[in-house]
Amino acid sequence: MRKKHTRQAAAALIVFLLSTLVFYRVDPSDAMTAAWIDEKELGAVCVGQIVPEARKQQDNEENMKKTGQIEEKDDVKSKVRTENNEKKKDTGHSSSEKKVRISGDPLVIIYHTHASESYMPYKESNYHREAEKGTVRDVGDVLEAELEKKGINVVHDKTVHDRPSYNESYNKSLATIEALRDKYPSALYIIDLHRDAAPASASEGKYIRINGSRTAKFSMVVGQANDNYVELYDFAEKISEKAETMYEGFGGAIIERNYNYNEYLTDRCLLLEIGNNKNTIEEARLCGKYFARVLAEIINEEQ
Repeated sequence: MRKKHTRQAAAALIVFLLSTLVFYRVDPSDAMTAAWIDEKELGAVCVGQIVPEARKQQDNEENMKKTGQIEEKDDVKSKVRTENNEKKKDTGHSSSEKKVRISGDPLVIIYHTHASESYMPYKESNYHREAEKGTVRDVGDVLEAELEKKGINVVHDKTVHDRPSYNESYNKSLATIEALRDKYPSALYIIDLHRDAAPASASEGKYIRINGSRTAKFSMVVGQANDNYVELYDFAEKISEKAETMYEGFGGAIIERNYNYNEYLTDRCLLLEIGNNKNTIEEARLCGKYFARVLAEIINEEQ
């Protein structure tokens, strides 16, 4: 009987030790220093013991992650977001419009000797304002954009030369255009963009209708004091005739004055006046749009 109790005690001891090995991290040489198994590891042990295939699958997934055969959930989400963004770009859902690709060096320079000249309804300071909106710089942006749509590279300089001294405007703008020509020697067409002054009695600016919309008229000033006066006049006449051919009634007047207006720099210099101070800015912008199309036709013929 004593032997039987001894065997039972030994069996109980063995069961106790085996149970301890399951619930402890055991170093057989030092069981007393083992740490507790945390809840996550305990769950894995239990699943592994009850369903051996589950443990096998978990091991396989871990190996595949290590070898890059499957991606972590966060990586998958990131990839999906990237693919969706790429699809939006491919299907034209981008908020920015596609721009015409422009190659080569600039052919046109636009600048403003009297950059503060403004249109209706911007009447402050006798139709002169430092802010860009509603001024000849605003119209210059339209001219630039339309030329670039035609594949013609443009440099648009918006330096204000007529503030604080109006009388020094042409001296200041000469320094600007000379610097621009040095920087962009490929630019053959130089436009000094102004607006005209309406008579005091005028209630509205001069305009025609193009495609049903009121469009300001334009004119060109040729300086007779320039040695290249004949070439300048011929170029202005060419523009006026082309404008009339493309849009009936749009041909611009050519005004001659005994000054040079810095037009001696090239035979393709143009002092362009778009509308006058009694034209609205909308009418002036439309004039810039259609004038750009006229100029683009001439440039394409000459190049």
